[in-house]
Amino acid sequence: MRFAPINRRYALQKKIFQKHKLISGDDMNQQDYFKVRYKTDKKKLKKQFIDEVVAESEKDDVNPIELRMKVRALKAEYKHGKKALKKEDKRLEKSFRKDYGMMRRPFMADVFDVVEEARAIPNGRTPFNDEIKVKKDVVYKTVDGKNLVMDIYFPAHPVSEKSPVVMDIPGGGWMIHNRNRRDGYARCFAAMGAVVAVIDHRLCPEVFFPKDLEDCVDAYNFLCDHEQEYKIDKNNITVTGDSSGGHLSACMGCLSSSEEYREKLGLPALKSKIANFIFISGAFSFEVMYRIPCTHLFIVRYFSGTKSRKAFRNWEFYKESDPYNYLNAAFPESYNNGGATDPLCFGEAKRMAKALDKAGVKNEYCVGKSLFNSAHCYVLRFPFASARKDALALYAWYGKKQAEKGVDMSKGFARVEKFMKNYKKSLKGKVQC
Repeated sequence: MRFAPINRRYALQKKIFQKHKLISGDDMNQQDYFKVRYKTDKKKLKKQFIDEVVAESEKDDVNPIELRMKVRALKAEYKHGKKALKKEDKRLEKSFRKDYGMMRRPFMADVFDVVEEARAIPNGRTPFNDEIKVKKDVVYKTVDGKNLVMDIYFPAHPVSEKSPVVMDIPGGGWMIHNRNRRDGYARCFAAMGAVVAVIDHRLCPEVFFPKDLEDCVDAYNFLCDHEQEYKIDKNNITVTGDSSGGHLSACMGCLSSSEEYREKLGLPALKSKIANFIFISGAFSFEVMYRIPCTHLFIVRYFSGTKSRKAFRNWEFYKESDPYNYLNAAFPESYNNGGATDPLCFGEAKRMAKALDKAGVKNEYCVGKSLFNSAHCYVLRFPFASARKDALALYAWYGKKQAEKGVDMSKGFARVEKFMKNYKKSLKGKVQC
């Protein structure tokens, strides 16, 4: 009784594999390589072990000696389960590297994760946190057994019977989710009177482009389908995104304005015309990013699934991955923000503005001038005065566009302006916004 019987251990291993529906060999598709992830699955296994121990200890007729033996048996199962998960995780990692020439968890994903997590809490502090209701983890799509979700922020002071909408596609190098790290940015839009949806999409390299773009389209159409439930205006949806989210947003603009683009990618049509775009440090062109050494090694191959720069340029979606190739006069009016010291997307805000001008699209752009605080996506970093100044210009542009549509956001914008200009005092409650 001190250790789990051998046949019981094998049964546990079989249970783990059946749970994740693992297959091997030539029948594996891209998603099957991600059925087991040791770092996350071991936490679930540990929780299951703890729950079982607690359940055993709470039984009325528990015998201390029997309980001790059962806990030992459960612990042995837990250890063996961890070992089985680790073994399978290594097998899948090895197979994925062999078949696709890359890691399942890119090195840059960990880098982006660390940087974004460090910024998340300070960037999310606003005086509007308590008043704005947030509906978390709203499932907008289920694919390959995985739920894709969005968080929806509802204004405390709606500006119309049907609220305008901002759909945010957070950046993260196409590799990580940042939905929970765009809280401050979203709440300021909600304080102005908009309903804000911050979405997740499938990540690279579990899928390659345009699957992530397909998720963005489905999220947009989900909002259109639920306009009555959420009391929103499906004809007044502004799409915004930072970094890789800016890229996917621009691709949505191409999809909304070019039938050729949509048909080439085989994506569904949007259920309404996008009202406007707001791009923050948009990573629009991979050819621009190629100025940085090892860009293909660390980013582009995970986005496209191509093993070399030459293969990427011969890739079937190479042209479609660059929104510059499909800009046209029907592209929605846009606002662009970029940083003067952004190494990844240096000059992209101005370059996109010129391209939109050439295509006959109305647009405005702003480039941060601060030497120390105008890096990649700097405008989201509210603790810095230079970021707040340019963020306020962004929110002002959005308010102006809404006024042109007959939606008065002046009161909400005044509150956001007061917050941005009295940042520390407003967070301490010394200034009421």
